[in-house]
Amino acid sequence: MERVSNRNTNGLTDALPDERIRRRVLEAVKGMSPRADAKWTLALHDSTNAPFASFDGQTIPFVQNTLVPAAQREASRVVTGELKNIDFIERKLTIIYPPTSKELDCLYDEALEDLLYERRRDLIQVTGRVLLDDQGSPRKIIDVSDIRDVDLSPLEISTVRHGEVSLRVAPALLLEPTLDDSQQLLCVENDELGITVFAPTREALLTELNEHLAMLWQEYAQARDDDLDDLALQLKQTLLARMTKAIHAA
Repeated sequence: MERVSNRNTNGLTDALPDERIRRRVLEAVKGMSPRADAKWTLALHDSTNAPFASFDGQTIPFVQNTLVPAAQREASRVVTGELKNIDFIERKLTIIYPPTSKELDCLYDEALEDLLYERRRDLIQVTGRVLLDDQGSPRKIIDVSDIRDVDLSPLEISTVRHGEVSLRVAPALLLEPTLDDSQQLLCVENDELGITVFAPTREALLTELNEHLAMLWQEYAQARDDDLDDLALQLKQTLLARMTKAIHAA
């Protein structure tokens, strides 16, 4: 746990040389770690109450990168569908792909099995290598590396960090993600700040949102009034009323 907390990949391999055991431990760590936009962290203490590990919003990405080789990550794609069936013997789950209403078989590793016990007949996201049919639509997903529920709970944005831009947002911006018509992209919109952002996963959506808000700050809040038309000037005033510069924390 300490090596996960310190992002020590080599030390983690030394501590857990058996790949099967290492994968199961890391999948369990993912399950107890906060998601990217969570407002909490998890601190672990020993029997003397001394802290030895801490999990935050960067823990899940570290674990996922440790579990999945770079080449496999580059070839992977996220597909959202309705969970129809799980075959624990063949280690295969079947989802309904909304754009075509066709069934997709998804082949997963034994270590991911624990993720499936709590799933119901609702939308899930499967990450893996997608095989296409003659029409270019998905027909099967192999090398599945992640299975998760579609999380549409509100996003609360109180800070914005992208590159050298670090901002505080007050009051916090509350955005409710929805799914697009294809049900493959998460979307958030806000007319007041001119926000329209799409991404396949919640983590990617948060990254896109930070990038978009940083762009608005640079292009509008930092622009001269004379360079803006009436609508752009109104957006600038709204941004300045909601956001202030903060010291960038690494």
